[in-house]
Amino acid sequence: MDAAKTVPKLLRYEAEVPKDFSGFDPKTFAEGVWEWADSRIGRRGKAAVSVSGGVDSTTVAYLLKPLGNRLYPFFIDDGLRRTIRGVPEADVTAAMFRDFPNFEVLRTADVTLPALEGLRDGRRKREAMIGTYVGASNAHIEAIGANFVADGTIKPDIETTASGRQRQHNLNLPYGATKIEPVAPLYKPHVRRLGMHLGLPSEFAHKIPCPGPAMLLRVGGEFTRKKLEVARTATDVFEQAVETLMLAETGATYKFDSKTGIRTPFQYFAYVLGKGSDEIDAVPGVLPRNSPSAICYRTHTQAMWIDPSVGRQRGELYAPVLWVSCEAGIPDYEMLDAMRAEADKHDYPRMVIELANGGDGFPVVFKCVQSADAMTATTMKLDQDYLSAVAGMVAENYRCPVGCEISRKPRATIELF
Repeated sequence: MDAAKTVPKLLRYEAEVPKDFSGFDPKTFAEGVWEWADSRIGRRGKAAVSVSGGVDSTTVAYLLKPLGNRLYPFFIDDGLRRTIRGVPEADVTAAMFRDFPNFEVLRTADVTLPALEGLRDGRRKREAMIGTYVGASNAHIEAIGANFVADGTIKPDIETTASGRQRQHNLNLPYGATKIEPVAPLYKPHVRRLGMHLGLPSEFAHKIPCPGPAMLLRVGGEFTRKKLEVARTATDVFEQAVETLMLAETGATYKFDSKTGIRTPFQYFAYVLGKGSDEIDAVPGVLPRNSPSAICYRTHTQAMWIDPSVGRQRGELYAPVLWVSCEAGIPDYEMLDAMRAEADKHDYPRMVIELANGGDGFPVVFKCVQSADAMTATTMKLDQDYLSAVAGMVAENYRCPVGCEISRKPRATIELF
C-alpha cells in the first residue's frame, strides 16, 4: 500500500512555544518544522501550499521552500481579493513568489461570484465561498499530483473554532490530500518574527492581516458585485489614509514593538452595509447628559457577535448594526467610549458613528483596531478631523453615508461575520 495513503487527513505540527514573545527562537522552530515536514512528505511526495497573500501562509511557503520542486504554492484569485495601493492582490502575491518555480495563480471569479450573488446570511456566504475555494483547490491538487496541502493555520484560528465563537475558513476543509499545518502553535507576533528569519521583507512580515474570505466578510447584507467593488475600493482608500496619518504622526506607516511583536494598528479596512434601517428611540443613556443629541438607526444588516459569558458559544450569534448620527458633530473619544459601553448593554455589540453623508448609496464603514493576537481588539483612536476629511471624500465619491465603527472584541468580532 502507498504510504502516502495511510497518513492521517490532518498533520498539525506541535511544539512548546513560550508565551513571552522575546523567548521565541525562530531558527529552532524553523529547523524543527523542516525536519518534521520533510520526513512526512518524503522524497517522492508533493506538497501544495494554499497561499492567501497574507503573512501566515506566505511564511509557511518560505518555511517549506527547501522542498524545491516538491513544493507547489498556489493563490486563488476568486474575485474577492483586495486591491493594495491600486494593485490587485494577485499581482502583489505573485511578486512575493517569483522565486518559486511552481507558483500559480488560479482565476476562479467566474465560479465564485455567481455562487454568492444574492446571499444575505453570513453562514451561507461563508459556505458558498468555501465550497468554491475547496473545489478549485482540490482540482489543482489533483492536477499536479500533490498528496499534501499546507496552509497558514495559526493558534487563534484553532482556538476560536474550538470554542465555537467564530468559524475560521481554513479549518476542517474537505481536501483531497493530507492537510499539514506547520505554524499551528504560533500567534501572529511569532509568525512575523519567523517570517523575518526566513527572509520575508519587513514590510511584508508586518503586513496587516486579512481573512481568507477577504472582501466577502466586508459585504454586509445581500451580496452584490457593486457592493463588493465599493468595499474593495473604500478599503484601499482607508488603508492608505491610515498609513499616511501614521507616517505624519510617527515617521513610519505603523509602529512595531520588537519586544512584544505587536503591530499598531493591528488591522484597518472598510466594509459596506446593506441599504435599509429603522429609526429607533435613542438607546437609553447612549449619550451622556449635556451631550449632543443623536438619531439612532437599527440597520437591516446582521453582524456577528461573541457571547463572552459562556465558555463555548452556542452557535453563531447575530445582531443588527447600530448606526448613530450625532447632530452636533462627532463626540470626543471619551464620550464615544461611554456611548459604546451603553449600547453594548442594550444588545448592540456593533456601533457605528456617522462621519459624513453624501447621499443614499450603500453605507460605508471604516474600522481600525489595536490588538495583540486578534483574540481581543479595541478601537484605534485616530485624529478625528483627518478621519472626517477622508470620510467626506468617500461620501462624495459614492454618494453615501460613511461612518466609523467603535466596537470592541468581544462582544463584536473584528470582521462583520
